[in-house]
Amino acid sequence: MKVKSRILSLMLVFVLVFSFVACSDNTENNAGLVMNETNNATNTTEETTEVAETTDVASLEDTVNAYFADMPDHIYKIGQADFVEMVKNGEDMFVIDMRAADDYAKGHIEGAVNITFNTAMSDHLADIPQDKPVFIYCYSGQTAGQAVATLNVAGINARSVNLGWNFGLSKVDGIADVTSTEATEITPLALEINPEVMTAVENFYKGLADVKGTTFANNIVSEDNFKAMMDNNEDYYLLSIRQEDAYNTSHIPGAELLSWGKGMQEGFSMIPKDQKVVVYCYSGQTAGQTVASLRLLGYDAVSLKGGMGVGANAPLGWINKGFVVETATSMAVDNYFADMPDHIYKIGQADFVEKVLNGDDMFIIDMRAAADYEKGHIEGAVNISFNTAMSDNLMNIPNDKEVFIYCYSGQTAGQAVATLNIAGINARSVNLGWNFGLSKLDNIADVTSTEAVEITPLGLDIDPTIQAAMDAYYAGLADVKETMYKNYMISEANLKQLVDDKDDSIYILSIRQQDVYDQGHIEGATLMPFGKGMQASFATLPTDKTVVVYCYSGQTAGQTVASLRLLGYDAVSLKGGMGVGSNAPLGWSNQGYPVVTD
Repeated sequence: MKVKSRILSLMLVFVLVFSFVACSDNTENNAGLVMNETNNATNTTEETTEVAETTDVASLEDTVNAYFADMPDHIYKIGQADFVEMVKNGEDMFVIDMRAADDYAKGHIEGAVNITFNTAMSDHLADIPQDKPVFIYCYSGQTAGQAVATLNVAGINARSVNLGWNFGLSKVDGIADVTSTEATEITPLALEINPEVMTAVENFYKGLADVKGTTFANNIVSEDNFKAMMDNNEDYYLLSIRQEDAYNTSHIPGAELLSWGKGMQEGFSMIPKDQKVVVYCYSGQTAGQTVASLRLLGYDAVSLKGGMGVGANAPLGWINKGFVVETATSMAVDNYFADMPDHIYKIGQADFVEKVLNGDDMFIIDMRAAADYEKGHIEGAVNISFNTAMSDNLMNIPNDKEVFIYCYSGQTAGQAVATLNIAGINARSVNLGWNFGLSKLDNIADVTSTEAVEITPLGLDIDPTIQAAMDAYYAGLADVKETMYKNYMISEANLKQLVDDKDDSIYILSIRQQDVYDQGHIEGATLMPFGKGMQASFATLPTDKTVVVYCYSGQTAGQTVASLRLLGYDAVSLKGGMGVGSNAPLGWSNQGYPVVTD
């Protein structure tokens, strides 16, 4: 509408001037005026074209999308040391210190102006040069990330300084050489800003006042507050913008993945506009950029303080706080229980021997000591003991056939079964092991051999994260070998002593069923019945105590302990469990220890 009005005005001027010339008696002047008017008409046409072109500006959405579509290799950031080097070299640039005025006054990068993270930024948007690089730093880099996005969308070539002042700049050698206490005034420039963008940026910074003093101050949620949101099952959408390999290694439970980088705006449509969107990256900086961009587009987005957390920004960040993450291992643990089959990863000793007699295609592992294996073992069984030999041979255990494992009593085999299934191997333990199960069968001699079977190298692919977890699990057995928790187990007598001493370093967990728990359980025991879906209750377990797990005879407790340890819990199982007739004298009740019913 403004363009049309301006063109009409110019045409009116043209008509008036032409009329004036037509009425003049001075032919020479007429000629001059006509010639001049011809020039004016040409200029008017050019000006009209120019006006039409300048009004063809990109929309806010297009501008935000272009921020990601045209993302440079530096991803709108600069390393703290590289930035300091630029300052030392006196390069032509504009520097913004976003910290509070008193911190700026104590010392800032020489030449930096102080524009805080509030409406001061939008108020001075037209005073920030558009013809030179602009560098911004805050305390940790996170709010600077937001500012960088808003400035670039407004046509300013801005980058944030990695890790801000506290975690980045202040750690750089030679920072004192470029630090000053002399304030630099902002020079008014009154540069042109796309009106639609200007309005959006103004609203963005005005909105900071609305969240000030809330859980989401500065469009950021703290690690503790987000943990509380998770624990309270609040409504939110969690978005990880780390790279896929990092996400697969570990991520916050429930997070969706949209990797940060050029073109990521194409995935914005997957993000809901009717939920609080919590974005996290590595240390918070690219999440800051993403959050600012999403908010400009109308999303209710905030970033997680400190991101996932890295060494350089500790103690900020989710993992630096020690909060739980999902990994390939933890997801496999979850699936282990969520998809638990009816056989609960066990097989009866008689059924197993029947399979051996029938010549079923299977892989058998004897976990007993080499000397006992040599005396006699199930025919065809390989000998892989309960130590690092298991993790070292993980890639040599077939994943295309059933695997059966037995030990002495079934308890350590329970642990092994869990680790193998979590690694993608279809494994089951033989009930009650060799001593209390297999050796009691009438036909055991028919399937017993003293001929050793060598392990065939297969070199199968195991998820690197899971392999590392298994390596750590089995290597950890050496650390407890000379303690009361050898083999990640505790004897009945040692637990009895801890119970009598009312030792608060332990947490006793019964995974038997409700009816037998009610009939009698170990004093102080909490109930969490073993079975499909029990992993949903793992979050109720303490992470600062040794969790002592017991079942009936120790085998499902072994599975549970292995799973819990892979999730980071300090868990052990009670030797022999509560005890049953077939595994006597092992087990709490077989030792004559008391139980309670309240």
